[in-house]
Amino acid sequence: MVQLLVKNQLSVEERLFDDFFRAAHGTLQSLENDYNVKGVVEQVFGAPTLPENESQAHFRNSVPWSTLSRLYDYALKGETGDVHPIDIVISGSNVLKLATSENDMPSAEWDRLVAMGDGRFALDDGQPVELSKVALLAKVDSRTVRNAIAAGELKSFKHDDEIRIENASARQWLLGRRGFKPTVIDGDHSSIQLKDVSTPHQFGALLSQKNKQLNLTGPGSKTTPLPITGNAQAQLESGIFTLPLDAVFPLADFYQLDRKELLDCVMRVFFTEELQMLTKQ
Repeated sequence: MVQLLVKNQLSVEERLFDDFFRAAHGTLQSLENDYNVKGVVEQVFGAPTLPENESQAHFRNSVPWSTLSRLYDYALKGETGDVHPIDIVISGSNVLKLATSENDMPSAEWDRLVAMGDGRFALDDGQPVELSKVALLAKVDSRTVRNAIAAGELKSFKHDDEIRIENASARQWLLGRRGFKPTVIDGDHSSIQLKDVSTPHQFGALLSQKNKQLNLTGPGSKTTPLPITGNAQAQLESGIFTLPLDAVFPLADFYQLDRKELLDCVMRVFFTEELQMLTKQ
């Protein structure tokens, strides 16, 4: 079953590659013809005499395909590498637009990938997420998301005639969906200070890193367990805070963080409106 899933995933990427290869080739050829410039197609796809398979191999090493590969990895698998997520989404969208002409254009599947990447960035950045993008991230029909709203599983509001899902609600709901892959927490977050944390993703990354560094829950751990379920801790380290505020100090002690700094961080990231009201002069 696992091998079959991997094969299907690869076939999706290959289908997208073939689609973009043909769209970009046609559009750049039109650019040469209509603007009377030469050499653009050859730079991107190799010499005109190359067989198609060699031209494709040349194109796989190009900057445009590298950009779209990053978009694919981020949107579907939550992998960012060393590029900022918003740059991944914007650059990917630009590359696709520049491969669009009157007769050739990338398929709508690429548009969905951009939307998925944009939705993931909103999710990680602590912003509300459009209903359609939550559906894409969960790999479900929009009706499933609407049903979840009707059942009270998701908190939503309308903005400019678009239904948006509150960030914390979307994060918690998506974490329980089998089709959703959380954004990978990569890199070393040991240098991040609580005062610098501004998004749910950064909050989860910091706690996860502290857990690993201090071996708080791993084999041989001598730390007193938190008085919460393992699922609640997994949610915390995924950037979801649904606990009462009186849980902050025990959390600070467990993760060996300053109590006041953690409280400030939780309020700043997860209770923005309440904090603004408290600090409003």
